[in-house]
Amino acid sequence: MVARNPLWPLNPSYRPDLYAGTSEYYALYRPPYPADLLHDLLAQAAVKDGGRLLDLACGTGEVALALQPFFAEVWAVDQEPDMIAVGQRKAEQAGAWNVRWIRQRAEDIEAPSGFFELVTIGAAFHRLDRRVVTERALGWLPPTGCLSVLGSNSFWTGKEEWQGIARKVIDEWSGEKTHAGTEGPANPHASHIDVLAAAGFVDIEQRDFPTPYTWTPDTITGYLRSTAFLSSLASDRSSEQFEAELRRALLDYDPGGLYEETMAFYYIIGRRPD
Repeated sequence: MVARNPLWPLNPSYRPDLYAGTSEYYALYRPPYPADLLHDLLAQAAVKDGGRLLDLACGTGEVALALQPFFAEVWAVDQEPDMIAVGQRKAEQAGAWNVRWIRQRAEDIEAPSGFFELVTIGAAFHRLDRRVVTERALGWLPPTGCLSVLGSNSFWTGKEEWQGIARKVIDEWSGEKTHAGTEGPANPHASHIDVLAAAGFVDIEQRDFPTPYTWTPDTITGYLRSTAFLSSLASDRSSEQFEAELRRALLDYDPGGLYEETMAFYYIIGRRPD
């Protein structure tokens, strides 16, 4: 499976507290990026020991903590305080003392010219003002330094039969809550690749890493609680009923409680011109 390169609004207006209350679930239930993807990214970016990494919209550190052993210093930036707090706790538990946690909008970060060897954004680029971030990243990076967007197919775009069953339950309970975006008919759209090219990045490519992954009822409901789409439902009194119905539907389909798919992990990389 190869991840598609969808179009996203160029002028997003997501709520700044979109993921409030999800950080613990985010840390526990988001599928990790595969090791071969991370090592390939480092090789393509020609990262050398002793450099600096800037991870924007870092969440609870899924990219920053995975890559921190390869950098002397990491800046992990997110605007939501709960995400930063959980990320700091994870870093302390892992002994990752070279990570600097910053609560701030990605668009507002200040750093010296050429300060970072690599800039990363994991599964959050579409929520940022991508034109501002890419244009500013050209200044944060040295010549030939790289910006990379990491991600995977979303849970509800999977093609497995069990995912269709899960989506039916989700749709019945959530309705419009599954649509967290705020796009309008007059808002122009562009792919991530197009945005990087418009900013002046070169050698842009997407590299795909299809990876088998096995879910359980616990990890599925935990993942759903980590999303902006269902966080509001998961926090109200109907959440237990929703989760019970979802579990029942999944176990009726396969009582073994193991649900497999091939996740389409990917990264997009662009290089600052020399």
